Amino acid sequence: MNATPLNPATWFHGREEGRAWSLGGAQGLLAKAAIAGYLAGFSVLPNEWLHLGWLACAGCFAFGWSERSSMLQRRPMDAGTWLITAFLLWMTLRSCLGDTVRQGHAVTEVMRGLCGTALLALFCAVLWPLARDRRLLRHMAWINACAAGAAAFISLSLCTFILPEHQPGERLQNLLVHGGLNPVCTGLIFGFAALWLAAEVENTPSVSRRRVMWGFVAFLHLAAFLSGSRGAMLALTAGHVALFAARGWRRGIAALAVFVLSGAIYFSSAPVFSHIASWHAEKGAAPVPTVVHPLQQAIERGDSRRIDIYHAGWTAIDDVWSGTGQWGIREVWQCELQPGADSAIMCHLHSAFFATFVHGGIIGALLLLALLVLAFRRAWRVSAEGDAVWLALLAFGCGGLLFDGESLTSLATAPRFEGLLFWLPLTVALARGGLNSRSAGSGNQLLHRTRSN
Repeated sequence: MNATPLNPATWFHGREEGRAWSLGGAQGLLAKAAIAGYLAGFSVLPNEWLHLGWLACAGCFAFGWSERSSMLQRRPMDAGTWLITAFLLWMTLRSCLGDTVRQGHAVTEVMRGLCGTALLALFCAVLWPLARDRRLLRHMAWINACAAGAAAFISLSLCTFILPEHQPGERLQNLLVHGGLNPVCTGLIFGFAALWLAAEVENTPSVSRRRVMWGFVAFLHLAAFLSGSRGAMLALTAGHVALFAARGWRRGIAALAVFVLSGAIYFSSAPVFSHIASWHAEKGAAPVPTVVHPLQQAIERGDSRRIDIYHAGWTAIDDVWSGTGQWGIREVWQCELQPGADSAIMCHLHSAFFATFVHGGIIGALLLLALLVLAFRRAWRVSAEGDAVWLALLAFGCGGLLFDGESLTSLATAPRFEGLLFWLPLTVALARGGLNSRSAGSGNQLLHRTRSN
């Protein structure tokens, strides 16, 4: 039996022909495996080589496996794909034509950047047709949540009760990735999984299963809070506000209540961790470590030198219209940092949106703004039809990347979460919203012709 043929020309413009392979066939299975593995890999795959390598191998097979000789046939593209293409092309070409890219130290950045951009294009191409299958997206929400939940449970158990080098009450790190993923990345990844699953609970018909899901959602929220990441808290706030605004009081209050309750538990958890620390000290005949209140930790960290970083990035801009380019520019703005800043830690601009302005100038910022406006419009249109998941997740991503993230044009960044937080909800919102608008337009045309006849 022949597999359902795959035509890459249908991937980016939302025609129904793409649905045939996206829901079945060998190509469809590879595409689903590529996306699901990539999403789960944020929580469970130990390094970037396995994580990005999974997407590259499975995605390339799905994209390249076709039995049609006309696979490169050109067809009209969706407005969203035009904007994605224009944004990525501008940022890449501007970076290739910059003066700093010709310096010897920039070769590694150039190769990593080009590979990351190619992976991003592949991710969007594979995801676009799958976005039409709402049931598949629910399954991916479960896969992502299960991976994040397993990582959170293992990491929390090891850090709190087993590993002596970790203290109860310290900021939670995902120990399955890099041996201890940065708390900011940990919080944003766990928080994204929590919000996604919370938004899908109402689609579960079984009452008992919904109760289990709410318990799981609460645990993921608590894990995100335990990371101590203020960016994760801001992103969760933005996501839940968007979900509540789209669904209203009756449908949105449950998810908002779980979020508030999880936050309250976190900010009152210091006595519990103090008791655990005392128990550890008595057991090992060691001095009792001091457990700092979570609110005090957040205040003491201040702005984490972000004001200095943003000032350095602004100073490094030589052309406000076209920006600096992305590669070879790090040493330029790091030289602008005030004395005492750790350049080894300050390896990127810690704001994906500000980095877009610095690297791509006003042109890059306007292209990104147009892309976001279209995505939010379509996400709101989809939410009006009963699916507010992607509006909430897009708001979460924007909130999380407002004060963190390296680049929106690559998947091979230092934090690597831009593909999850930004490009996943944006691509799905564009694909689903575009499909719905075309269906409505076709229906109106058919109704007009019927009346005319």
